[in-house]
Amino acid sequence: MIRTLLTLSAIFLSADCASMEITRVAGCSGDVLRLRGDIEEGDYIRFRSHFSAQRRVLGIDLSSKGGKLDEGFQIAIFTRQKRLTTYVSGECDSACAFIFLASRKRYVSESATIGVHSVSNGHGGEDVKTIRDTIYLARLSAKLGIPLSTIGRMVTTPAGKISFLNEDDLLALKAIVRDPFEGIVGEKNSPENCSTNQTKAASNLKQSAPKAASHSTMD
Repeated sequence: MIRTLLTLSAIFLSADCASMEITRVAGCSGDVLRLRGDIEEGDYIRFRSHFSAQRRVLGIDLSSKGGKLDEGFQIAIFTRQKRLTTYVSGECDSACAFIFLASRKRYVSESATIGVHSVSNGHGGEDVKTIRDTIYLARLSAKLGIPLSTIGRMVTTPAGKISFLNEDDLLALKAIVRDPFEGIVGEKNSPENCSTNQTKAASNLKQSAPKAASHSTMD
């Protein structure tokens, strides 16, 4: 069974957290952005800068314990606007979870853990502001079509505690259990190998094509 945690918090960082690593993995038909580590200040700008390149981005591969909600929120909305495919390959908590939830096309690995509780402050608790933020996030989530069961778990679970979703919840999210980027990006499908593979394919096609029958003339 896939155990999925859905966690949304304003800040879920320790003092020694490293900023998010964004790796661009190339493929023949486009690239995938792999997001690893905590989401920190400036990560949205760094994320968005990858879309100024000529090569298109097919989707994102997520594995993050969370980070700053405002940065994650901007990444989430941008991801939705671009209609990117999102894939959770590992652990995706806190602000990372909202990126996944807000997306239009959701995929998870069999071992994925995704997760949620209400918005917390810098001390891991709740105050007037975080309660207001939780209400705003819940209303926005409803507008984005996130299932009410998921929103309810987020709103009713206090900061510092975690609520788990089962496979039925994933089904409600229309999440598909597989890697959508397998065989599309990676070393074998890098742009450097694309032309070579296409040349080989064309050569094989030419060799396998039936030869035209020779015509003999009759006197």
